[in-house]
Amino acid sequence: MPLLPPLTRVEAVEAMERPQPLAAMAACLADLARLNRLLGMRRLVVRLLGPFLAPGVTTLTLADVATGGADLPRAFVAWGRARGVAVRVLALDRHPLIATLAQEATASFPEIAVVVGDARALPLPDGAVDVAICTSTLHHFSPDAAVAVLRELDRVGRRGFIVTDLVRAWGAYAGARVLAATVQRSPITRADGPLSVRRAYTVPEVEALCARAGLREVTLRRHPLFRLSLVCRRPDPDGRHPRHGRVRAATPRDRCRYTADEPRPAP
Repeated sequence: MPLLPPLTRVEAVEAMERPQPLAAMAACLADLARLNRLLGMRRLVVRLLGPFLAPGVTTLTLADVATGGADLPRAFVAWGRARGVAVRVLALDRHPLIATLAQEATASFPEIAVVVGDARALPLPDGAVDVAICTSTLHHFSPDAAVAVLRELDRVGRRGFIVTDLVRAWGAYAGARVLAATVQRSPITRADGPLSVRRAYTVPEVEALCARAGLREVTLRRHPLFRLSLVCRRPDPDGRHPRHGRVRAATPRDRCRYTADEPRPAP
């Protein structure tokens, strides 16, 4: 019998989603970038991006949806430069103030363009980029809106998409409280961190969102530090996956495949 009841999901508005002074929002985004680095989120997303590089590929186009301070687009460009790949990133955020700060942060990166755009209705044509990426953001959306986001990522990513986010659990909530008290400097992130965990989805809930979104041939994985990833990799036009040979066409019987870096939690 569990010692604690399941941590229920809450619908709430975080401080960073409300109007904030420029300096306060800049401090918040700097905190989030520092957490991405300290908790290994940059490494995780780059690792998930690696299989999209086929031998001989010299260019890769990305859409970083809900980019925040654009620390990840800068990491993607640096990763590409180190491999001789021209990585070009369209960084989108629906908050004009955040988009302005992202533009300032990427002024020295000609490979990055920042635009205002809502993840639920991206201002992009079908297949606009090779890979659509959305990190640590799905929990900001209600289930209906999260389904819309997943469909949009699937629509604009020609070769697939990558989603990462928190996993709702008591351990994650306790960790967020510790980070708020010890590491985070911004009052916004100190308040929002534990609330983000309360708003996050569990692995079974994300599986249900995938089913509602009609996604096929996607892999859902749980990672250490209460993180999950959802990855869709499509074959190239010749029917070959960059690193995995022939890929069969999806059928109506296909389901969201679950693999784990940790034991699968009970529903």
